[in-house]
Amino acid sequence: MPEIFEKFYAVTGTSIYEVYAKDENGHPYAVKIELKGESKVQKGERVNGGTMLAIATNLQFYINEGRGLLSPQTSFERRLEYVNTGWWRGGTSKIVALFLNEQEARCCFEEPDLKPCDPRWLVKTKEVIEKIGEEHPTISICHYPELCLVKTD
Repeated sequence: MPEIFEKFYAVTGTSIYEVYAKDENGHPYAVKIELKGESKVQKGERVNGGTMLAIATNLQFYINEGRGLLSPQTSFERRLEYVNTGWWRGGTSKIVALFLNEQEARCCFEEPDLKPCDPRWLVKTKEVIEKIGEEHPTISICHYPELCLVKTD
């Protein structure tokens, strides 16, 4: 059985998050470890609220409820784009880049003119996405064109 990827760093225009695959209940969460400017989530606070985390244009936590023919809550859906937005929970602003290493995330965060899915860190972002993989139990990679962070090969 392959090793399950447990932690990475996400940089947004205003924050750095340390992202974990599971807490004591087996659910993903993120902790804001750096902040510049204003934000609803303060440094040290946790962002969570679902059984799954999607890597999309932002980090989006959600409950993976699907729809069954007889009952709307009889199946589970891993793909964010197929989950009713009513099941979407906490999230972040748009992702600039993803990193395996905190120091690299901090160096990125200090750079000027950060942009969503910044091409300066595309290789690092793809490296994290590859490490997570398509079969991770609590983290999904969104591929829907309007929501995906980066087109993967």
